[in-house]
Formats: sequence, structure tokens, C-alpha cells
Amino acid sequence: MTRPRRINLSFSLYHVLSRSNTGDMAFVDYVDERKFLYYLAKYVKLFSFRLHAYCLMPTHFHLLLESGERPALSEFMRRLLTAYTMYFNKRNERHGHLFQGRFKSYVVDKPAYLLALSRYIHLNPPHPETCKGSSLRYYIKGGEPPFLFTGEILSWFKGDRKKYIEFVREGIGENNKPEILKQRYIGGEAFSKRMSKRLSQMNMSPSRVTKSIIQGELQQEELDRKKAEALLKTVSDFYQVSPMIIRKAKSGKGQHGKAREALVFLLNELLPWNYSRIIEYLGLREKSTVSYHLRKIKQDPETRKTLGKLVESATRKLHKL
Repeated sequence: MTRPRRINLSFSLYHVLSRSNTGDMAFVDYVDERKFLYYLAKYVKLFSFRLHAYCLMPTHFHLLLESGERPALSEFMRRLLTAYTMYFNKRNERHGHLFQGRFKSYVVDKPAYLLALSRYIHLNPPHPETCKGSSLRYYIKGGEPPFLFTGEILSWFKGDRKKYIEFVREGIGENNKPEILKQRYIGGEAFSKRMSKRLSQMNMSPSRVTKSIIQGELQQEELDRKKAEALLKTVSDFYQVSPMIIRKAKSGKGQHGKAREALVFLLNELLPWNYSRIIEYLGLREKSTVSYHLRKIKQDPETRKTLGKLVESATRKLHKL
């Protein structure tokens, strides 16, 4: 059966699931889980997603994510899985992919399934209420980290955490797994038809709502462009190399080569751009050039230390835009 195309939509709720290759352990202990949550927090913020619930199991994980104005689920997941896999491989002296090549994502009928999916995700572990790799513990005791948004689900229970836990416990022993329609939707037939129609309209003649979303994306792209220029200025000032030379010089040697390398790193670290967008901005030819620069930085502790300071300086500047 042909796999459906990935759906990247603004202002949509997703249930995301990814499993390890051939049943390998993806989370050996709580150290691994904390590192994954560190990257999850980082990219939720960078891509302006809202995370309602999560659960990390030894061989897989579940996320209940809601996109904002930027439809970037694929790039969000690429960054998350790549970063965690690099950490895990280094810690365990292994190579290759950790997770299966294609993560699963389902667009969710939010009004009908938000609560049901949160319960399904939270009931995945054998001992859900004491599982450290689950967001349920924050729903029980509070103290939510900034990257976890519990407010909307708890609002259905008027903020009463005990009532939410009762709701979760009611599902123990029941079949809480949601039905998947057309390999891409969690919702009824009516929702499936609405979503199919929405995607069809977006591909043909954009509606007023779609045009508004597109306008929002253009505004976001303009903001990203301004941020890129601010990063370029930061690197230019630090290395004392003109912005034009950093972006357009054919040679990658000397001081301007270091500056180009630093800019690639900052663009990748602080903007939600994929490699294609970075090479377009820098006038590079191959995506592999970006990978090459990032790999060089990773292998040089002194450069990483320098760029760590640059990240702090650049982040302060971006907050002012």
C-alpha cells in the first residue's frame, strides 16, 4: 500500500509516534529520557509548537503536538530525531539510524479527540502514574516545565487535576487506541472528509482562510529573514569580515571561512530553516556543504566553545526583533 504524503498544516493537532529500528532500545535510562526532553523543549520553542502530552517508552515515543502558524512538522521531527540519535550513538558507541526512517503522524480532530488521545498516551507505560518519561506526572503534581502545555486539557476539568487523573484511570483495562482513517486522520468520517477537502482546496484555489494562513507564513518568513541578517551581522562583527564576503566568497579558507562556518552553525541552531533554505541564503551549491560545516564544528572543541558564546550573544539580539 502506498504511503500517504506527509501533512504539514498550520494550527493543527497531531499525534506523532516513532519507533526504534528493529526493536532496539531507544531510552535505556532516565539520563536518555532527560536528554530527549532537552531536545524536545528546544525544538518545540524553535518551531513554535504546543506540546500537550508525551510518553517515552523503551523502544518508542508518543507526542501530542499542536502546530502554530508555521507548518513545519517534518523539519521539527528531523531536527529532534537527528539531535537525539547523535547523542545516543555517542553515548553507546554505536552508528547508524536509531529510529525507523519514517515517523508516523496523524492529524487529529481536536474537539473530539484531545482528551481521549491524552489518556491513550498517558496509559502507555505499565505503571503510568510513576513513569518519569511521561507528562502524566506533571498533570498529577503540577510544576510543568515551560515546554509542556497542560492548561487546555486541564481546563476541561476546570483545572482540577484529581478529576483528570480519575478520567485517565477510567481508561485502564480498556481499549483506548484511536481508530486511524486513511492512514492519516484520527477522527470520524466527517472530519476525514473536511480535512481532505481542505487539502484539496489548498492545492487548487486558496480560500480566504488559506490565504490568511499563507500571509502569516510570508510574514514569518520575513521575520526569519531579518533574524538571519542579524546573525550575519553578529558573525561579521565577531570575525571582522564583511557580510558580503561571508555569504558569497567561493573559498572557504582563512578568516572568512571560519565566519562562514560560524554562520552556518547559527542559522541551523537558532532558525527553523532546513538545509535547503540555508544553502539558498548562503548561495551554496550542495546540502552536503551544510553537513560538512556542522561536522567540522562538532569535531573541534575550541570552535564549539567559541560558537557557544556567539549563540548567547546572537540569542539576545534575536529577542529584540
